[in-house]
Amino acid sequence: MKYVHSLMLMTLLLGGCRLVSQQELADLKNPPNPHMGDISATWQQKIVPQYQSQARPLAELKQSLSSSKDFDSACQQFGYRAATENPCVFTVKISGTVESVNTTSRNGKMQVKDVSGDTVTVQVGPIIRGTLLRDGYRGVSYQDFNDQVLFGDFGRGINEQAIAMMKTFQPKVGDNVTLEGVFSSWDIPSTVPDITPAHIVRQ
Repeated sequence: MKYVHSLMLMTLLLGGCRLVSQQELADLKNPPNPHMGDISATWQQKIVPQYQSQARPLAELKQSLSSSKDFDSACQQFGYRAATENPCVFTVKISGTVESVNTTSRNGKMQVKDVSGDTVTVQVGPIIRGTLLRDGYRGVSYQDFNDQVLFGDFGRGINEQAIAMMKTFQPKVGDNVTLEGVFSSWDIPSTVPDITPAHIVRQ
């Protein structure tokens, strides 16, 4: 009788269990971050529209920054940073003519002469340095991720979207372009730092 009772108990206990795969077990211990699910959709539906809507023409942004009473005020009004220990990310709109394209380095760049008269440098890949597209995006922060590694992977995933965009666009000298992108600074810049593009079209 004891044997029968023990067998019934084991049956009841096992009835509520099932075998799980190694991947399911890993996911239970460390759930996948939802922001890593479809970076392409996040890029197209959220990140690019944010930068397009926030971009200020270069001349206007420079004037606004130089007129600010201090850098913290300038960042709060015209830029974004998730934490005070980060540089401020500014979103800018450039309209002008491509003067040069240099892809001999893997960190390729192009020079664009803006309608303001300033010539700016834009990263074109195949490697885009920094994580400004991630850091300027207001939809997520480090707290939304499990760890620094995942947050870094998210930044690289966003950069890959920008790299693919520039590879498809293939800028050429003489092109008239309009682009929205980001740059960062610790202080009000006297010249515009290298721009990381988020969106670009030919005129």
